[in-house]
Amino acid sequence: MRNVQLQVNTENARYLLNNGRLVALMTVAYSLIWWCLFAPSLSSSLHLLWLFCMLALSAVFYFFARIQSEVIDDFVPAPQLTRYFSLATSSGVLWAVGILLFMPVLPASERLLLVVLVGALLSLVVVPNLLSIRSFNGFSIPLLLALLVSMVEASRTEWVACLVLLLSWGVLNIVLRRAETLVKANFSEGALNRAKALELADSHALMRHQSERDALTGLYNRAIFEQTLALHWRLSSRANTSLSLLLIDVDFFKPYNDHYGHVAGDQCLSKVANLFTQALQREDDIVARYGGEEFVMVLPNTDTKGALQVAGRVRTLMAEAKLRHEYSTAASYVTVSIGISCLIPVAQQSTKEIVDKADKALYRAKQLGRNQAVVAARGEV
Repeated sequence: MRNVQLQVNTENARYLLNNGRLVALMTVAYSLIWWCLFAPSLSSSLHLLWLFCMLALSAVFYFFARIQSEVIDDFVPAPQLTRYFSLATSSGVLWAVGILLFMPVLPASERLLLVVLVGALLSLVVVPNLLSIRSFNGFSIPLLLALLVSMVEASRTEWVACLVLLLSWGVLNIVLRRAETLVKANFSEGALNRAKALELADSHALMRHQSERDALTGLYNRAIFEQTLALHWRLSSRANTSLSLLLIDVDFFKPYNDHYGHVAGDQCLSKVANLFTQALQREDDIVARYGGEEFVMVLPNTDTKGALQVAGRVRTLMAEAKLRHEYSTAASYVTVSIGISCLIPVAQQSTKEIVDKADKALYRAKQLGRNQAVVAARGEV
């Protein structure tokens, strides 16, 4: 749930920051209009200072929103939201200064126009601040306070306009609170649904991995081997290409287990499986655990020469690894015996044929003293 809330806060911050640039540009345009309308009524140059401060703050607001919206995913959004609120409040304070600066010197007709423009300004910032009533009020409250202070000598019409504005502000607050609640609820629901979807996808991927992989070695299990062999058998029979199968047995593994223990035996099988994976160099080649200390490799589009090369890499890697085995008569380290079967599949035949031939070749390799690769006597390509 914490991650979901973080996603919600991030989406809220992204919404505010994306709209913050629009607010900054709107502030520039609105302040220029305001200045053009009311500056002639001022005899001092304070209006120029006010305009400069408005333009400078708008530039800061714009670039802050632009930069932060690009990196919002890399940070916790709370600091960005706080800075956004501070800039919104600073903008409201500057607008309040403008009201106090212009209102006392304006003629009655223009004072009423100023009140209307303040109302229009508040309505314009509602949508950009839809997800942050705090920022909306940080912007609007200084304006309204300044407007009330300047109403000391106002006419009845101006007071009515001001009261309507205050009433509208109250209604806007109620609407904003409800909208903020609804939108955030939708964000929360969407984030929760995304989190659940990711969790389901991860669970599905894990279940699929567990159904396809051997738990000890991480290699494909026998079921996947049989499916893959059947697939390549059909493809090779159609293309009239050779298919090779290597049946591999770890030599004298029972004495290894008996003397070093089952934990060491499991570790040995894991290391050997890793070496088998390193021996394969093509994406279509696979290695799987066939059962116990037996493994199998399926090499599509591979003739006897290619299969012997793979077997040679396996034996070389085993020799380089030198996994200690003091109870083997084949060598002082863990070795393997390999039975190789290579043929061009025929659609009417079963995959059992290539497996049986590899099994017989493996049996001969053991009879000949182990730690070697033997090719099946028949069906050789």
